[in-house]
Amino acid sequence: MPNKLSGCDLHVHLAGSFYAEDLLAIGAPIFREVDWTARDFLDGYNAALNTKLNPVQLFAEALENPGAGFPKLKAAYVFGSEDSGDFEKFMWKYRFFSHVWGYGWEQGRETAVAMITQAVDHHKRQGLDYVEYRAGFWGEDEALRQKMQICAEALAAECDEMFTARYIIPLPREEPLSMYRATRQLLQEQPQLARIIVGVDLASREEGFPPKLYRELFQQMNRDNAAFPDQQLTAVYHVGETFFDKSLESAVRWCHEAALLGAKRLGHCIALGLDPAVAVSRRAKAHEAELVSERLDQIAYDLRFAAELRQFGVTVDEKKLLDEQQALLNRADDWVERPYNPLRFKEIRLRQTFVLAQLAEMGTPIECCPTSNLRIGGVPDAEHHPIHRLLASSAPLCLCTDDPGTFDITLASEVEWVVQHTDYTAESLAQRLGDPRRFQLC
Repeated sequence: MPNKLSGCDLHVHLAGSFYAEDLLAIGAPIFREVDWTARDFLDGYNAALNTKLNPVQLFAEALENPGAGFPKLKAAYVFGSEDSGDFEKFMWKYRFFSHVWGYGWEQGRETAVAMITQAVDHHKRQGLDYVEYRAGFWGEDEALRQKMQICAEALAAECDEMFTARYIIPLPREEPLSMYRATRQLLQEQPQLARIIVGVDLASREEGFPPKLYRELFQQMNRDNAAFPDQQLTAVYHVGETFFDKSLESAVRWCHEAALLGAKRLGHCIALGLDPAVAVSRRAKAHEAELVSERLDQIAYDLRFAAELRQFGVTVDEKKLLDEQQALLNRADDWVERPYNPLRFKEIRLRQTFVLAQLAEMGTPIECCPTSNLRIGGVPDAEHHPIHRLLASSAPLCLCTDDPGTFDITLASEVEWVVQHTDYTAESLAQRLGDPRRFQLC
């Protein structure tokens, strides 16, 4: 595979970069000391996976009898094709390593740096030369900034002529401003970290958190970037990844709205590439119901972009929309149901085309993570993967891994997967995508 594609990963979660072998190696000396019940991990994992996880027993078996025990440990950790379509399952498997990761951080700087180095070493051995890592932390203000500083300094120490690491800090969607302010304060205290800490990310569960909630955050970021030109932060944004809480029209709209806020890159955007007929088939009555407030936002969007939508063949009846808007105004906390039909599917496909064209015009790239999208998105098979629609569009696109350890993949295997399951050759794919390094932050 051309190094142009398999050497640069712009969407990698640091805690998701550890493979099952790392879980065993890091957990071996501490697995009996880790509090596996903390943050309701065991109860949540067992409920989501319908199992009875015993981490201490799994580690003990993997160490005593690797041939039989390690595959069991790996199966409990890796989010495989058999788990597909359930974001909750993914998050609980992800948290399996997070418990070891968190305990390691509690042991101090040396252990934390050793874990980070172990993850980066994987990417170096796999031939990557540029990676943007995402890693969020926890704690009170000073402790939080200390962890972010350790992470940034550890990543900086890994940089040399052959490898460049950068750090993007995820913000909790529930309350992003406090983490954002902590990031800004860290840069004020440690200005040398500005070359490593290059951005922030709206990540994790998106359902229930529409882009409109983050206008204040983006406005504040723009003001701060103007005030501190040597400490620029850029936003990236997970969107259109899991969207069962809304209609498909709204899911498509969220992708556009995230870009309009000023996000530099959009993560996943499954909603723009997954055929609507396939999307609604993933669950019973999928996407038929959404909050009235969401429907009102959709009406406002359609009225705003009425002329542009019509140019792409979307039917926009302003009078009908205004009448519906008036009827819904006093029901903002209620739900509205709208079943699907072939005509509505056709209109949604046109909406997808419209937003993809808008992203192309704005120059906003989509970070496509093939295996992650296939499994988390609950896509039934490779034939229906959103990558086909994304590649056929003119929207900027890059291939990424998301959580390579949790999915047991590499960037090279992701590029190979796309070549294997599309009409592209390695050469034509490289030509279509171009060099992903042009999308790097700052």
